[in-house]
Amino acid sequence: MSRFTLDICVRCQQFTLCFITASILYTAVVRGKVALPCDISSPSTDDSAALILWYKDDSAQPIYTLDSRRGNVDQAHQSSGPQLENRAYFNMINRPAFLQLDPVKEEDAGEYRCRVDFHKARTVNTVITLKVIVPPREPLIVDENGQQLKGLVGPFNEGQSLTLTCSVTGGKPRPSLTWWRDYTLLDDNYTFCSDEIVENRIFIPELEREDFRVVLTCQASNNNITIPASTTVTLKLNLKPSSVEITSSQRPMSANREVKLTCVARGSRPPATLTWWKGSEKVDTSNGSVVTEGETTTSTFTFLPTVEDNGKYLACRAENTKIPGSGIEDSFNMEVRYSPKVSLRVTSNSKNGLQEGDDATFGCDIKANPWVYKIKWYFNGVELFGNSSLGVLISSQSMVVQNVKRRFRGLFSCSATNSEGLGTSDEIFLKVKYSPVCQPGQKLNYGAIHLETIQVQCKLDSDPNDITFYWRFNSSTKVTDNIPHSVSGNKYESTASYTIETDEDYGTLLCWGENKIGIQKDPCIFKVMHAEPPDPVENCSVFNRTTQQILIKCLEGFDGGLDQTFLVEVYKKESRALHSKVSSPVPVFPLNNLTPGSFYTLLVYAVNRRGRSSAVTLTTSTIRLAEKLTGEKAGMFVSSSILAVFIGATVALILLVLILIVVVKIRKKRILKVQQENDPANKPEASLKKTVSDVTEGPDIIPAKNMSMDIYLACYDNDPDQKFFQFHATPSSTRSYSTDGELLDITPSSSKGTIYMPEMSYRSPIHKSDIRSGNLTSPYASLCFFRLFT
Repeated sequence: MSRFTLDICVRCQQFTLCFITASILYTAVVRGKVALPCDISSPSTDDSAALILWYKDDSAQPIYTLDSRRGNVDQAHQSSGPQLENRAYFNMINRPAFLQLDPVKEEDAGEYRCRVDFHKARTVNTVITLKVIVPPREPLIVDENGQQLKGLVGPFNEGQSLTLTCSVTGGKPRPSLTWWRDYTLLDDNYTFCSDEIVENRIFIPELEREDFRVVLTCQASNNNITIPASTTVTLKLNLKPSSVEITSSQRPMSANREVKLTCVARGSRPPATLTWWKGSEKVDTSNGSVVTEGETTTSTFTFLPTVEDNGKYLACRAENTKIPGSGIEDSFNMEVRYSPKVSLRVTSNSKNGLQEGDDATFGCDIKANPWVYKIKWYFNGVELFGNSSLGVLISSQSMVVQNVKRRFRGLFSCSATNSEGLGTSDEIFLKVKYSPVCQPGQKLNYGAIHLETIQVQCKLDSDPNDITFYWRFNSSTKVTDNIPHSVSGNKYESTASYTIETDEDYGTLLCWGENKIGIQKDPCIFKVMHAEPPDPVENCSVFNRTTQQILIKCLEGFDGGLDQTFLVEVYKKESRALHSKVSSPVPVFPLNNLTPGSFYTLLVYAVNRRGRSSAVTLTTSTIRLAEKLTGEKAGMFVSSSILAVFIGATVALILLVLILIVVVKIRKKRILKVQQENDPANKPEASLKKTVSDVTEGPDIIPAKNMSMDIYLACYDNDPDQKFFQFHATPSSTRSYSTDGELLDITPSSSKGTIYMPEMSYRSPIHKSDIRSGNLTSPYASLCFFRLFT
């Protein structure tokens, strides 16, 4: 930058006008900004600039004007010519003031003159020469085929020659063009192809391994103000793997036991592709990982050898897929020791599928090395043992189930063990076809009145389900098969419409079915009786008494053959006013919002369409709110009260137990006498029941659970052919259980006894049963818990 000052005096008639001119050289870059200075400070304190004018080149018209002749210079009016558009701003805050151009255009180059007229002092002119530099465009790199390159380029194979040409257009002044390798100058021999194009070409006769990912930069520069324009390319090379090795393996291997295998390949760029081969079969290594560090690629995966792998070779192959024929491999022959490989097959002597009564033969096929020393059989996951009484015959690798029952529908499997471990076969579901049987849990008693039509539902189970239903009415005076009925869409249900016209229409409805396997052996029995009001509830007890809540539980009585609802009316004992009325489908009543410390009279009864039962009266009370006591005496009083209540409750419980034992013994004697006078053979439906002697089958897999004196375990066998209830208890004396006419005597012993009885409505003359569902691990049965009440 240079500067000079010139004093000029012009005489014009009667006055002399003098100018002070300054010249400055400034450089700017296109699309940048520049500040052109202009000193507007006055030589004297009582003077200021009145008019500031900017001129460009030889223009007679100012390109920028600031006029303060009629006011303060800080409040002067500013305006710019059209060539500056909105790119100019005169800053008077800085000293010296300056005219800022932003952004700078190429046509802004030239000579600028800032003229400052003062109110008193003579005019000052500042001349500035602005030089505008136009940077070159971004260089362009092409290969031998004229294809443009930028960034990561290639891949090029090791030993291949490479020619790269870099060219750039534009720039004022014309730029220099150089090649750089990383930060080292590689070539600065460039040529000017025309006024607009500069070119530089490099030739690499042979690419080496060190050229992998080398960065080559072509740089164009025509000033030291802006960053040079540049384009870079990164060379990508393909290199063959130099070695491959399986570095770890367990030899010999055990079948079905995972082995971690590792293979390392070196020298390949890009990283070698590692594949594992078992013979000519490619191994799936999706459960593994591949790690690359420089020229080393490591593949690790978990291999699960099988029996069939014994003697095969396992290979790791490394290959650069970009270079054909570059693959190399390492391999070894596998030695596999294996635990038993087990499969199960089943055959039967029936050509139409396994049916009840057929024999099923199971074969356990085993491959093992060394040979097995133990074979087991399983049914539904539970070990199965030979039992000739059940028809289960086991002999080493075969098992025969004779006279198959429906209870054997389930999953069978076998296992074998040798020194290598345990082998288990797949489970095979044994499907046993059978003729129809009654589904459990159906409503068996129906109440009706004269000229009423009732809908009786009969639900059967069979395989296959192509059931043909039959109905029959049977009583001591009437037998008829003319019973209108319909079958539901699922083919397992039939609903009979039965009308009571005379007293002879009360009796027993029989329902049975037939499918391709055969006709149902025992029909479903439904009793049609006179509809009556329900019996009263029994054994009502009070539970969970609090200050505002009481829970009432009762046992339901006979429903009269109709659906019944249970109600409780709550009366305040003192005022006899009705407090609330609660209904429930079961005789369990939670009573809420009661008054603390109050006595209540409860009337519990059942209702059906024929009327209501007599009411059972209970008297109870809520607990009083705790009194507020203070001091040590109060604490002693509360503790003494709690202790007294506990002792009293204990004594009352002992007395209650003694009374119950005496009552039970007295009632037992009465019942035995009544049962001996009854002849069960006179019952018309007795032939439809099974005796205890019929209950001889059932897989002996899991022993019965022991239960306490007051909790009985009821075990229902899912085989309708062998229905029974099984009770486990410790009888203290001989007990008799009446089940719809059949009498079963149980002799006590020192060990826990087992009571069997056919499945039907169980109404003990001594006890009433409250059935609760439970679970049993046996695959043939389900559980119910019976709570006994006196």
